[in-house]
Amino acid sequence: MSRRARTLLALDGGAAGVVGVAELALLDRLPRWLGFPPTLVLLFALANVAYAAYSGTLAVRAACGRAPALLAITVLVAANALWALVCMAVVVAMGSRASALGVALVSAEGLFVAALAALEWRWVRPLGR
Repeated sequence: MSRRARTLLALDGGAAGVVGVAELALLDRLPRWLGFPPTLVLLFALANVAYAAYSGTLAVRAACGRAPALLAITVLVAANALWALVCMAVVVAMGSRASALGVALVSAEGLFVAALAALEWRWVRPLGR
């Protein structure tokens, strides 16, 4: 697996882990700051932590010189694309009630995971076994 592919997988898992843990650590403050219901913030945190566990295992496999299965990479790309759509839906649904910070952060997360989906489709998926 190429260095670029390994880096993308590590970035994907690491970013989701950092965001998920930060969301859990700030769970008592984030709903106020973002203008989101506490349940929505918790859902985002848990989804990010769960995703980090999945994508992190693919990154570890790649770092150990074992290319992840093609299906596993395809699921990863689909999950990123789906999460980008979820972020867009949250911005649309919560836009009028959310703070500017909430809209900005969820929009940035959506753009980030959409970019990851595109890059992983192009540079990681072809290397799957």
